Amino acid sequence: MQKLKFIYLFFILWVVGCKTDNKNSAKNLIGEWSEIEKTNSDDFLSSPPSPRFDRPFGIGFSKEKIELFNGFKRYEQDTITRERHLNYKGTFTDYKVKNDSIFILNLFNQNWEFKWEIKEQLTDTLVLRINDSTFIKLKRITEKRSNLFDQIIFSSTGCYGSCPIIDISINNKNKIYFQGEGYVKPLGFYESIIDNINTNYIFSKFEKANIDSLESEYVVDHTDDESITTTFVKNGQIVKTIHDYGKAAPKELIWAYVPIENLHTQIELDSLVNDAPFYPKLHYYTFEKDSKLLRLEKSESFFLWTEIKKSKIVNKEFKPKYSIGFRENYTYWGPDPNENRKHQYKIDKIESDGKLFRFSFEGQKSITYDLGYDFIKNNFKETDFKNKTKYD
Repeated sequence: MQKLKFIYLFFILWVVGCKTDNKNSAKNLIGEWSEIEKTNSDDFLSSPPSPRFDRPFGIGFSKEKIELFNGFKRYEQDTITRERHLNYKGTFTDYKVKNDSIFILNLFNQNWEFKWEIKEQLTDTLVLRINDSTFIKLKRITEKRSNLFDQIIFSSTGCYGSCPIIDISINNKNKIYFQGEGYVKPLGFYESIIDNINTNYIFSKFEKANIDSLESEYVVDHTDDESITTTFVKNGQIVKTIHDYGKAAPKELIWAYVPIENLHTQIELDSLVNDAPFYPKLHYYTFEKDSKLLRLEKSESFFLWTEIKKSKIVNKEFKPKYSIGFRENYTYWGPDPNENRKHQYKIDKIESDGKLFRFSFEGQKSITYDLGYDFIKNNFKETDFKNKTKYD
């Protein structure tokens, strides 16, 4: 009898101990973690290094939610059209810790599934076991934030393949403009108003990327990839544009891309008339002055379009300083993925003095928009105008 009491007491203490460990484990997880990319076998507790991921791995824990910085997404094939499309479920889901194992709620089938075992946990490091031979070592992220912007414009060019071709603008007033140009649904121009939660989340991701410390250009060493351009605006002025070919930028910026490039799948969008104002297909704006060109990036072109979009239509004469043309999208190769999008009128020419923009159409009246400020002087320098090349 005494032996049975001892066994029962031991069992109770063991159960209580396990529960306490679970609570402590979950509590110590709270925060954001980034995979340590360069480690040796000793750092992995004499196990093989973590496999190389296509995108940098990072996760965040709150009391009830886990955030996968690369998002919950997978490609699925339409049973009728046989077309592949991306199914994106966001970046957050529920999780729980049981006996040092982390389980997450699968957003595709709503089932709980084992994800990792907590192999080692210190204040600033975390080792997770995927299986007997694969471990991930992470370090706690110390935030460095910069808030230099109140509007973000994100653009992707497409690639040699079926990479989405989109433009999306979001400001701190929750206003969205979106263009689906190719290999994405929906196609065309749209606008929307979203809630503060979505806006604040997207802005916080870019703030964590510490924009002011980043370079203006990142490039991978292979071909046929997409270009991502992101323009940051403060008080109506471009403060920085980052050109990223092949997603070679630091991981914090790659993680910031995820919610903004998939936002159009999570919100309601209201359709806009294509030619209000005129926007070139698969081309970007260029400004010509004195035989020199200012070549706008894709995101800068879409920013100009959003500014013209909210401008007044006026009946004013002016002396043009710039002739506006179109630079071809040299990143994308192949047939027009949005061939059904037709311009209402054929453009003849576009002229501007920086503040007024006159669009002239063949056989139709011209339309003049007044931005209320000089777009070129506000955002660029004379040295940004370059000599023409054989590609212009």
